[in-house]
Amino acid sequence: MFRARTPVRAFTLVEVLVVLVIVGIAGAVVVPQMLKGGQMGLQAAARIAIADILYAQNEAVARQTTRRVVFDAEANSYRLTDAQGDVLPVSWRTGGGNQTYIVDFDLDNRFSGVTLENVSFADGSVLEFDALGSPQTGGTIELSANGLRYRVTVAAFTGQVTIQQVNADGVEEEAQAEAPAEPEEEQG
Repeated sequence: MFRARTPVRAFTLVEVLVVLVIVGIAGAVVVPQMLKGGQMGLQAAARIAIADILYAQNEAVARQTTRRVVFDAEANSYRLTDAQGDVLPVSWRTGGGNQTYIVDFDLDNRFSGVTLENVSFADGSVLEFDALGSPQTGGTIELSANGLRYRVTVAAFTGQVTIQQVNADGVEEEAQAEAPAEPEEEQG
């Protein structure tokens, strides 16, 4: 009346330790890359700027009226306004009450160290969308922090928004890589 014991399947201590070592090494390599100074805040600032540009465009279409994004590099901020220049009210912002649609990179701790630079639209620092969602002109803004820089471009007519990482000289990072030089032939 004895039953044969079925073996219990489990991991050995050695297998568990090997997995922990691998996870530890991966964490030691990946975490510093994720926490690179200023990069997360800069990426967040670029994303919020793109989202707000698209919001202004969609708001113009939905309300069938002009909407503007007014960039102020000196104040390190931008705001969304109507055709008369009045800042749009928002109800979804934290703090309740009558909040306005102003993004200030100096006051918002999510964007610590981020600087709004090189605002270049044909209308100066104003990006204006008509009732069809078309921008009056295209242009770019650049956001930088700790030696990193992103350029946000709004295409004329379509309003398509793109983003590129650029170096300190404003040259696209991908375009910076050049083909290796051909070896010179010896003359003999």
